[in-house]
Amino acid sequence: MPDTSPTISIRLPESSRKRLDRAAKATRRSRSFLMKEALDRYLTEIVENEQKAAARPLERLLGFARAGAGSATPRSAEEVDRHIRWLRDRG
Repeated sequence: MPDTSPTISIRLPESSRKRLDRAAKATRRSRSFLMKEALDRYLTEIVENEQKAAARPLERLLGFARAGAGSATPRSAEEVDRHIRWLRDRG
């Protein structure tokens, strides 16, 4: 059964096309297959990095919440408020 996926065209510099051709030959895969694989991996990496980046402010805020008595670096109420305002401004 033929692939019914939509076709997307891109322009590649000659050097990239040659590298793609060498990789296709070495792996015995089509250029299309290799490009789909590379794109899927890259997009997965972007999504994972975005999720990690979105979690960082929350982790910092939770770090402030855990700071206090007995902490090596206690935070003042002003520091916590300033950080909360910073987090809100980013959203």
